[in-house]
Amino acid sequence: MKIPHAQELLDRLNLIESQFSQAKEGIEHLHRLAELGTLSAMVAHELNNILAPVIGYTQMALANPDDPGLSRKALKKALGGAERAAHISSSLLGYSQDDDCSSQAHLKRAVDSALGCLGRGLERDDIQLTLELEDVEVAMSQISLEQVIFNLILNARKAMAGKGGTLTIRAWSKENTVYIDLKDTGRGVAPQIAEHLFEPFTTHDSSPNLKGEKGTGLGLSICHDLVINAGGQLGFNSEPGQGTTFHLLIPKAAPLRRSA
Repeated sequence: MKIPHAQELLDRLNLIESQFSQAKEGIEHLHRLAELGTLSAMVAHELNNILAPVIGYTQMALANPDDPGLSRKALKKALGGAERAAHISSSLLGYSQDDDCSSQAHLKRAVDSALGCLGRGLERDDIQLTLELEDVEVAMSQISLEQVIFNLILNARKAMAGKGGTLTIRAWSKENTVYIDLKDTGRGVAPQIAEHLFEPFTTHDSSPNLKGEKGTGLGLSICHDLVINAGGQLGFNSEPGQGTTFHLLIPKAAPLRRSA
């Protein structure tokens, strides 16, 4: 009688583990959507800033049909604004999708997509961006890498809110490992929460964002899990008032074999 009872408990534990795994994946996806939600007002404002001159230049071209030089200049300006708006929209749509189940990600594309999701350029917040990226692929899904980079950039911008500063993203590879550093010159992480920073619902973001909302404390926890699940490591060092550097170590993607 004990063996069937033990098997029943084992089956229940397996079911609970499966349900927990599904719930965890759902939370990761919902967190991506929540992060985008906090940016919605900012993105809408930025798109309005882009569309206003697009409309203005188009009206200028229509009002001066006999001046091809002016019309061409106006249309080029309008096209540039429309392409910028399309880039923001496509970045947001891509980020909100479920994981693509791919096994490798292109680093430069992930950084570009994460920056595109911001909508509002970092320079608008007096933040200077420095990129030193090796053209490399990592053994991690594209969506997961973009989510990690996006969250770390968001944290850096919040840490420098109101004062500006510098965000430096460096990436290089050595043997089979890709190293990624994201360094900001913000307020740093308070010592009392540093050891709990990657635990769920722990947040060092005590100041509200541009919509008056505070962080959920899930972003860094999810980032940590995504990196660990890819066989990598995520750590940081920080000095209050001096800034924070997040260090990512992720396995380098194996070269794709070409068919003969």
